[in-house]
Amino acid sequence: MTALATKNRFNNKWLHIGLLVVAIVTAYSKIFHAGFISWDDYEYVVHNRDITGFSAGNIAAWFSKFYIGNYHPLTVCSYAVDYLFGGLQPFVYHLTNILLHTGNAIILYFFINRLQPRKAVGLFVALIFVLHPVETESVSWVAERKALLCTFFYLLALLQYVGHVAAPSFKKMTFIVLLALAAMLSKGIGVALPLSLIAVDLWLARDLRNKKVWLEKLPLFVISIVFGLVAIKAQAAEKALGMHAEHNLLNTLLFAADAYVQYIVHLFVPAKLSVIYPYPLEVGILEYLCLLVAIGIAALAVVAYRKKWYVLSGGIVFYTVNIALVLQFIQFGECLMADRYLYIAGIGVIFPAVYYLFALLQRVSKLFVATIITTIVALVLLIMTFFRNDIWLSDLDFFTSILNTFPNSSVAQYSVGALYTRMGEYNVAETHLAKAVQIDPNNYKAWYDKGALHLRQGRVEDALDALNRCIAIKEYTKAYFSRAMLYEGTGKPALAIADADRVLADQPQNARAYYVKADCLEQQGNVQAALDNYSEAITYENTEPLFYIRRGLVLGKMSRYPQALADLDYAVSLNGNNGEAFYYRGIIKYRSGQNACNDFNAALKHGYKDAAAAIAQFCAH
Repeated sequence: MTALATKNRFNNKWLHIGLLVVAIVTAYSKIFHAGFISWDDYEYVVHNRDITGFSAGNIAAWFSKFYIGNYHPLTVCSYAVDYLFGGLQPFVYHLTNILLHTGNAIILYFFINRLQPRKAVGLFVALIFVLHPVETESVSWVAERKALLCTFFYLLALLQYVGHVAAPSFKKMTFIVLLALAAMLSKGIGVALPLSLIAVDLWLARDLRNKKVWLEKLPLFVISIVFGLVAIKAQAAEKALGMHAEHNLLNTLLFAADAYVQYIVHLFVPAKLSVIYPYPLEVGILEYLCLLVAIGIAALAVVAYRKKWYVLSGGIVFYTVNIALVLQFIQFGECLMADRYLYIAGIGVIFPAVYYLFALLQRVSKLFVATIITTIVALVLLIMTFFRNDIWLSDLDFFTSILNTFPNSSVAQYSVGALYTRMGEYNVAETHLAKAVQIDPNNYKAWYDKGALHLRQGRVEDALDALNRCIAIKEYTKAYFSRAMLYEGTGKPALAIADADRVLADQPQNARAYYVKADCLEQQGNVQAALDNYSEAITYENTEPLFYIRRGLVLGKMSRYPQALADLDYAVSLNGNNGEAFYYRGIIKYRSGQNACNDFNAALKHGYKDAAAAIAQFCAH
């Protein structure tokens, strides 16, 4: 076989695609056995009734609701497709993520090869993109499906745009607009697409002085502005904006420069990766150095453009416009950085690095050296990603990894503390939560988790103190709900109702808040209002037996026995092992003159101990 034949075989696109698929499956093989992580997976999937079917109501919800501070109807739709085929089996959701990641790699491969002639460059750009450990957060985390789906449409739009530049047509531009719309309906970061097209213009050496280059993108800029405003509104609805109001303009600029440079460092040296990167405790020399480096990179982009180093100038622009939106100029969330934000932006760094490595070594006829170097890099990244995925196999691995990387982070400490609370290891949880509020006394979530822990421990006064501290720092809806439950359980119905109403003002479909309010109204003797609120709870969560039991008992108090029995019958049908449902159905039957003994016996059989006294009193004969 001749050297040319060997080279042609190596450059075969199907061989390259096969290598990409094998590499991804190998790197992410552990994730096929992973479950859901309590970090947003439950809110997006496990407890999300909107994905359980394709009813008109569910579809309307996808396009009208915000989910944890995000507007991404197509992403929610993709969860509904997964639910259709696999219910709540985590494997299905992880498989979809990995398939999307694979699809993105293949599209990127073709896109890079449309920009330059070396197929090996396209292969290794795609390999490094899909195998880099910073991408595990987007791929292995079910809740970050939005980044994968957005990128799928985003890259298709870029690929289509290259074709449009080669042979302009209204049809192609219309398709690009539709793909852009799909990207923005998948994740808010899609709004950077029009600016990314400017980077593509640079890669294609287009003349940016030509007005047509800008005017053809006008519809995309309009759509981006609209979706950008929607994204801000979604974050505001979650009360996730302005969480670091103590930072002045200079600090904001310095921290943005810090993140801008650190993201690049993580691409070249993926060490000490974490799913969260807390803000530095104070501004130091590092932040000023990063600002100088960021300015230097901007200057390099200008110099590269003037010298017609278009791959470099386009790469800097591509990276910058995609990372700029998450540099906390508009503050959202608790943390400075997150690996998932590199999923698209990283392409702007990876492409020039691989391209110039091959270009440099081609000059000295050493292309095989570039191939060997990039192959070694890809293998190292594959191994790193394989082991990085360990953190996604359980909640304990996940949160412990954060703590190991940032032991002095209040966010890391309260996250681990909340996990141990859920695990029932209260002493360990208390240690971490105490550390969290010691590190940052103004961390409202740490105080909230401390209050939740004390509620479980039955330490009412300590719980109330922690929840009050949380609410004093920030009017956190979850804290209001927990305090409402505390007041409900301690005989303070008026205070509980006030807090429940506060929750419902933010979350008008919160079934549990309606339940708490109903119970407190019942305690006050306002039976009709209690009935109305139990009904509201059922409207928004119609699979909870307790809601039907309590509404049935209220109906019984009102002597509306047929309706009461209908509710209790339904509670039994929802859970045939619910002793409480059998017991109270027996009570209603007895009050309405029916034989209740079978229900009392069933209640006792299913562990409801109060049924023994009822059997002794009503069924002794």
